[in-house]
Amino acid sequence: MDFIQRIKNALQCPKCRRSLRYKEGNFTCLSCGSIFPINTQNPCVRFVGASYSEEKKDISNIRDYFKKWPKFYYFIATVFGPLWRSGLGTEEFLQVHGGKGIVLNIGSGPKVIGSTVINLDLFPYRGVSVVADALNLPFKDNSVEAVVCTEILEHLKDPEVAVSEINRVLTKSGSVYVSVPFLFPFHSSPSDFRRWTHGGLRNLFADFETIEIGVYAGPFSALTVWCSYLFASLFSFGSASLYWFLMNLSMFVFFPIKLFDFIASRLPFAINSSAELYVIARKK
Repeated sequence: MDFIQRIKNALQCPKCRRSLRYKEGNFTCLSCGSIFPINTQNPCVRFVGASYSEEKKDISNIRDYFKKWPKFYYFIATVFGPLWRSGLGTEEFLQVHGGKGIVLNIGSGPKVIGSTVINLDLFPYRGVSVVADALNLPFKDNSVEAVVCTEILEHLKDPEVAVSEINRVLTKSGSVYVSVPFLFPFHSSPSDFRRWTHGGLRNLFADFETIEIGVYAGPFSALTVWCSYLFASLFSFGSASLYWFLMNLSMFVFFPIKLFDFIASRLPFAINSSAELYVIARKK
């Protein structure tokens, strides 16, 4: 468990925000005595107790089931999913802003975007190293060099708190990459609360120095996903199970529409009608 050695001195108790002591098998808070176990079967430190089986029961989360096989899931999602993510992505961000310090991927799911990136998620997917809440990160102030957070903030009741937490844990001049939905239908995972315009993103990161805001998935990606949801609404006849089945199935029909974003996402005003946007910001 190499990741333990990399992060053990940066972790803190999420309950009282005091230092932790590492012993084989768990972390113990030196102040309040809370114990946070290390799962050896699927190596991760658990700061919250939610389990995959308890939280992921609805058929609407069929895609979460297939995340147990990350390579297969992300191949299908990339090719047949409704979004053509033509904007600057996490890999390009890390080439510039990732260094030797801790790089944190908040809400990572099972996707590994770099061998030195620490995956943090509320659920213990394979590949997740830290099971924790984005609204209460178990990291010390100024301990993380860079943060990645893709399509997560809309699922949080208090995204402003999450952004504040990112600001807290980042080192001075540390950078963050965030992507969020703009023109995108409701999608619970397990909940869905917000959307952002480019102006809204700038306001959300007002305490940061904004480096760049741009289109992540363009207008035709928005059209593709809306077609899928509309098709499911029309032909599900009030059945929730049929609705979610058709919504996922119809993406295999409508996905070619997104390919027009190869050109459309680069148009001057595409940011006003896109499915997803991204922001790169630096801690002041």
